[in-house]
Amino acid sequence: MEGVRGIAVLALVGVFAASMIAAAAIDARSRRFPNILAAFMTLVAVGLSWSLFPAPAFFARVCCSIAFLCVLVGFELVWRRVSGRSGLGMGDVKALAILALISPAAAFAAFCISMLLLSIICLMRRLESLPLLPLLLPAFAFLVAICPSVWSRLDGGMGF
Repeated sequence: MEGVRGIAVLALVGVFAASMIAAAAIDARSRRFPNILAAFMTLVAVGLSWSLFPAPAFFARVCCSIAFLCVLVGFELVWRRVSGRSGLGMGDVKALAILALISPAAAFAAFCISMLLLSIICLMRRLESLPLLPLLLPAFAFLVAICPSVWSRLDGGMGF
């Protein structure tokens, strides 16, 4: 990527990274993921995904994002009905759907890693719950930054 397009992609990556840091900090303090920040991150993720991938791969990412959102919202609604208390927060669901716009495979792997770490930390500290975004977003950033060839190969076959 060269020229103006490369600069635009780099700027989108920087803005997305900054918004991920803000989301993790807000969630750590208040256990919330504000809708306005989620909407902003969604727009940046759509722009980034659109500029990085051909149309079939972009639309496959959108479909994966919607699928993650629907499955997790459905699971959470059933969980709340059965247990009478909340489990995974809706902010966490929004964040996972946003990350899936960039790399569904890395988003799913980061979700699994962060849930495992969260459960270990809660067990060790004898806590009932902790916010997920401070673990989910760094795990996703680590996976995408450290192993980009792995995730691009896994996500590469997503074109229709």
